[in-house]
Amino acid sequence: MFHGREYIMEEAITGDFSIVKAYKADKLGNLIFRKSARNFNPAVCKAGKINIVEVEEIVEVGQLDPECIHVPGIYVHRLIKGAKYEKRIEKITLKKQAKTGLPTDLDEITRERIIRRAAKEFRDGMYANLGIGIPMLASNYIPDGMKVHLQSENGILGLGSYPEKDQVDPDLINAGKQTVTVVPGASYFSSDDSFAMIRGGHIQV
Repeated sequence: MFHGREYIMEEAITGDFSIVKAYKADKLGNLIFRKSARNFNPAVCKAGKINIVEVEEIVEVGQLDPECIHVPGIYVHRLIKGAKYEKRIEKITLKKQAKTGLPTDLDEITRERIIRRAAKEFRDGMYANLGIGIPMLASNYIPDGMKVHLQSENGILGLGSYPEKDQVDPDLINAGKQTVTVVPGASYFSSDDSFAMIRGGHIQV
């Protein structure tokens, strides 16, 4: 019972093995992730009895700044530098040139109505999570002079537009697995921090 409401208490999930990809590690297993690639990885590291981590680079102990370490080595049991470390992008999504005129296709008209309606919920200075799919496009209709801080639940606050072709970064994607950019003042964090923002009432939409 919390604040007069009943809840079901469940045990935390624990796996025999956790398999994680990180950006860089030292030989003690201290880990660093890049940008939105952190997502649920820190939580997964802590949930497995044996944690196996593949990294792009392994450096000597002392070469990582302690302030920059996202997961301490105590959670890492096996460390691998793969011979062929791949970074796959499921949905390469690029910034499109602005269309002129109004849509004429019925599906396009309906789509634009939904997007414009979602955009009417924006207020200056608010924090908003647009989920995935069509609502994400509402960010294109933020009025000039209005500041809206967009959050993506995989660990981005300060979401920007889709990137140009030369800006695509496999470590910078949104919750819909699309490539994105960030705006000045953005920050990256883990998915559990992201949901703490949402459940704590810090995100208005």
